[in-house]
Amino acid sequence: MSEAVHSKLTRRQANAIIQSMGGGVVPQEGIEHVVVGRVKEIRQLVEDLNRTADGLSCMKFLIGDYGTGKSFMATLTRYIAYKENFVVAYTDLTANRRLYAHDGKGVATYSDLMQNLSTKAKPNGNALRSLIERWLSDVQQKVALAHSFDSLPDATDSRFTRLVSLEVQAVVREVQELAGGFDFATVLTKYYQAYLDGDETTQEHAIKWMRGEYRTKTEAKKDLGVRDVINDDNWFDYLKVMTKFIASIGYRGLLVLFDEAVNLYKIDHSGARAKNYERVLEFFNECTQGRAENLMLMFMGTTEFLEDERRGLFSYKALKSRLSPNQYETDQFRDLRQPVIKLAPLSAEELYVLLQKIRDIYAALYQVENITALISDDNMLEIVQKALARPGGIQFITPRELIREFIGIVNVLHQNPEMDKGDIFSERLELASQESRRFVGRMLD
Repeated sequence: MSEAVHSKLTRRQANAIIQSMGGGVVPQEGIEHVVVGRVKEIRQLVEDLNRTADGLSCMKFLIGDYGTGKSFMATLTRYIAYKENFVVAYTDLTANRRLYAHDGKGVATYSDLMQNLSTKAKPNGNALRSLIERWLSDVQQKVALAHSFDSLPDATDSRFTRLVSLEVQAVVREVQELAGGFDFATVLTKYYQAYLDGDETTQEHAIKWMRGEYRTKTEAKKDLGVRDVINDDNWFDYLKVMTKFIASIGYRGLLVLFDEAVNLYKIDHSGARAKNYERVLEFFNECTQGRAENLMLMFMGTTEFLEDERRGLFSYKALKSRLSPNQYETDQFRDLRQPVIKLAPLSAEELYVLLQKIRDIYAALYQVENITALISDDNMLEIVQKALARPGGIQFITPRELIREFIGIVNVLHQNPEMDKGDIFSERLELASQESRRFVGRMLD
């Protein structure tokens, strides 16, 4: 898998990695350069993407405690999805963005997903309009080539416009089949006509509707002539319609990421919380029963969000029966095809390799010619050893904390060359446990 995501590190990527990870957040660029471990998990997520691209659907839960790499894995999956010609939508669930609500918090989730809709060519979001216009441009090029036009005609050429309209209507007919598809198709047709006419206002209205930003049917009917709007109750139907449209115009599918799912667990009102879990069940059933073609959903949450039988997903019996682990898997022999992937802590060796990667990227960013003189392999071993020696270190150390500490140390040493490294590091490794003693021995061999 590392070969699949390997590419040359740029200075911009190096800066994004060091600045982001030094601040305790996941970098949005260059993430492939800091992948360590998780090989089986990554392979499984790639398999899930490929199945989704074949017209199936999938729903996954990445579960782990704070700092164990849920957001990192989600970002890596997004990077791989771009490579595989997927469109990606992502959102953080918050107190104001939920799966179920009657006060606009449900459709707010959909609107945020559409604001953050992204492609390989436009990875930072707001890709909906460019996605549609690229499709229309491709259709025009295809028609011009297929019907031997000497050059690309303009909208005044009635024969060309009619042929392009036939191609557009073929996609429109595909989305009409789904619930909500008729109004979506109407808005898409309106956009196409406005695109031909150079009518910027109608194009903006169409994008506003597709993003779920109309609040009243009256306003939508006045601007676009449609009977319905995307709302708290129907937004998942329209997410499936959007997925159908995306697949119809040449992409392999839509990957949707819901981060910070623990905020559903934090909903105080038990009835509201149960309604949100009921919506999770609805999504799960739609995906597993094949009613959401080319759609892959991923939720990132903590162990308590999943397993707490008073407030978590397991408090909802229908979800517990679907998400309980395979009774035959073990820590060594895991079943990653089941809906839940639990992220175990990185091993000591993997943490050391991670620090090596960060050190090399730091050297590339700040053009440090002899980075090992600044911070040696033994120094990095000591950092990992001290982390392991803390109470519960082997089980509970998180990459986020370790990386922040490591970058902080390197920053101080790089900016203060006169500093005595002995103020930070001991002259020799004093191993505090049998586990860390074995680890350092392997590293030094």
